[in-house]
Amino acid sequence: MPGAVGIFRAYDIRGIYPEELGPELALRIGLAYGSIASGRGVRGIYLGRDARLSGPALAAAFSAGAMASGLEVVDVGLVHTPLIYWLTAREGGRGMEGVMVTASHNPPEYNGLKVSHGGMAYSYGDLYGEVERALAGGGPAPLPWDRAGGRSQEDRLGEYLEDLLGRAPRPERGLRAVVDSSNGSCWFARDAMLRAGISAMALNSEPDGRFPRHPPDPLREEAYSDVSEAVRREGADFGVVFDGDCDRVGFVDESGRPIGGDAAAMILARDVLSRRPGSKVVLNVMMSGAVVDYVRSLGGTPIMVRVGHSFIQEAMAAEGAAFAAEISGHLYFSDHYGFDDALYAALRFAAAISREGEPLSRIVASLPRYHSSPEQRVPCPDDLKFRVVEELRRRYEAEGLRVIPIDGVRVEVEDGWWIIRASNTEPAIVMRAEARDEGALARISSRMRSDLEDALRSLGTAGR
Repeated sequence: MPGAVGIFRAYDIRGIYPEELGPELALRIGLAYGSIASGRGVRGIYLGRDARLSGPALAAAFSAGAMASGLEVVDVGLVHTPLIYWLTAREGGRGMEGVMVTASHNPPEYNGLKVSHGGMAYSYGDLYGEVERALAGGGPAPLPWDRAGGRSQEDRLGEYLEDLLGRAPRPERGLRAVVDSSNGSCWFARDAMLRAGISAMALNSEPDGRFPRHPPDPLREEAYSDVSEAVRREGADFGVVFDGDCDRVGFVDESGRPIGGDAAAMILARDVLSRRPGSKVVLNVMMSGAVVDYVRSLGGTPIMVRVGHSFIQEAMAAEGAAFAAEISGHLYFSDHYGFDDALYAALRFAAAISREGEPLSRIVASLPRYHSSPEQRVPCPDDLKFRVVEELRRRYEAEGLRVIPIDGVRVEVEDGWWIIRASNTEPAIVMRAEARDEGALARISSRMRSDLEDALRSLGTAGR
């Protein structure tokens, strides 16, 4: 199908607008999804969109297709992804699913579609693969006009915030925070923090799908420039950076220094385990071994799974876990429906550090730390990235190395590990390394990069 190659990903549909994903294709996807959903007993959807400039056009087109399949559409407007999850968690029993028009942290030219049910995101195997196959076969025909669904509008933000604030523990001491919404869809974050008892200052809170100040991605160093400067200037206790649709979050300490996903996960895991001793904690394979060991030292049980919120949520539900974390800033709490809500995570983080009685920088310094590289992304075409990873797996196994193939290839050696995996959201290969000392990290990182470069050359992908 022209324009659709590579847009059906592990847990959403995502591509460049309009070349890869435009209104015409969105309408056809809406009709195909609606036909499949209707056959599963779904009667309607909650439809939201983030701040991207292409959002209104894609939302209108998808809505038209869904209505042509017989579904009712409830448009909740410009919202963050967690609100859609929240609606389906609360009202999924009424036969309602959720569709969010978003490309999360991707650059402005991207947009996408993310479908959820019962507070959980669908994956390729659950839904998107069936939609892709339906479109490849020509797609379903629309229903007669008298059987089409209707469309209505609702504002559910106030109800969501009441529930959110009722679930989040309040800080045990006064805190000052700077909150950077990245010109995304969590424009109400400061008000929520004020209502939670946190003195908060807002940055980049006006929704603007061009993301003019910085990339809406807490994994990017430049995303912290505004919040770091403001935290130092205002004498705040910590800072927060949300991604474009507010399902990921990053934090900075009182000096404006980003603390990283590993430290945030340990701080939150400690707080959760103090409230629910002996709980299970789900972590993805990119997470530092220091986090795994720390959870065990606190009496928790770490459970490792592959990267992606669909896989995290499935593991949380199956294991009855209290908390889950990804290095990318997705954070999940079972006492808030088990989905990744970055605003709720920020409130939980504030409550956690308020119990410590010392600056965040000292809290982070007290945590165990192994030497690790940041997550690195190397461009690689979607149609080749999985072949590259499979080639590396074959080579490592032939060499007799210990390979954990949960998600890509994670190779464990005596003094560390490295992982190379295909991104589920971008045409890229992701890699990270960790070791017990700096010398070992340098050696492991060098091999990791060399192995990837060699595999890229051997498959003819270098320079593409």
